[in-house]
Amino acid sequence: MEKIIEVQHLSKSFGTNEVLKDIDFAVNKGEVVCIIGSSGSGKSTLLRCINLLEKPSGGQIIYKGENILDDQHDIFEYRTKLGMVFQQFNLFNNLNVLGNCVVGQVKVLKRSKEEAEKVALKYLKVVGMDQYVTAKPKQLSGGQKQRVAIARALSMEPDVMLFDEPTSALDPEMVGEVLKVMKTLVESGLTMLVVTHEMGFAKEVADRVVFMDKGVIEEEGPPEQIFNNPKTERTREFLKRTLEKE
Repeated sequence: MEKIIEVQHLSKSFGTNEVLKDIDFAVNKGEVVCIIGSSGSGKSTLLRCINLLEKPSGGQIIYKGENILDDQHDIFEYRTKLGMVFQQFNLFNNLNVLGNCVVGQVKVLKRSKEEAEKVALKYLKVVGMDQYVTAKPKQLSGGQKQRVAIARALSMEPDVMLFDEPTSALDPEMVGEVLKVMKTLVESGLTMLVVTHEMGFAKEVADRVVFMDKGVIEEEGPPEQIFNNPKTERTREFLKRTLEKE
């Protein structure tokens, strides 16, 4: 198993509030890892530390064998290897759909506009949004915006895709269309790290499920173990509460 990202003894505090405590885990090439847990358990902070939107307070993040928290590392270069999909889409409202998927490629990867458009169209097709290239974000539904955001991240052709609760800002009827796209990506063999509260999705597509509670990894394992035979009381309680709601 080739490890793409390995987190060792990672911690993060905001003031006196320790949000992540001594986190150890890895994402292997081609693996889909889903992180579950209640609000405030540190899931999103972990994701934001991995792509350095938040600076970890301690520990190491090993990418392809090197600790990227060393001072000599080009953080900018590392970030281009991680695709990030946020809860709130974060599209550029002044650009159309195609422009949103081209801008990063041209500015960051220094691709020509022509090449960038070709790549963008390829991924807009994957997410079923190639009919909407000239539309502005305000003309799109939430589900469509999120699919464009996914295409934009894919257009950078990253080593790993990070998803931070990609369906939590969507109306219920739009959740399905985004999950369907994500399942397509899973089938394509993409390496994915997904923070999600969609238990059905985690159960169906994850190679490994990580349950976080109060800033620590309480338990991790294959979905059938976590969902059918959780080892810890905290995991059992969380799943019971969550699955009852569903």
